[in-house]
Amino acid sequence: MNTVKTAQKKSIKRTMENNSFAEMPVFEKIGFDSESISFHLSDNRIISIPLAWVPKLERANIEVKESYIIRSHFVFWESIDEIIGVKNLLNGSIVPK
Repeated sequence: MNTVKTAQKKSIKRTMENNSFAEMPVFEKIGFDSESISFHLSDNRIISIPLAWVPKLERANIEVKESYIIRSHFVFWESIDEIIGVKNLLNGSIVPK
């Protein structure tokens, strides 16, 4: 009996996670200044974080920083092997520990 409840809870949790991800805003553009990176989202929010939180980007030159690729909920910097997801940005998991 307990196994059935556990399986149902996992299924509900998975469904909730999938729906919440689909409803998250997507990246529209990225901006940099000397000390921070700003993420412009489809829901009109702009979230800025210190470049120091993303060491690979902090060390990169401006050409590398601006060579990002946006794919919906993710931003990729292929030349430095860096990926930032909107879910990580919104839930605070990008903050260094």
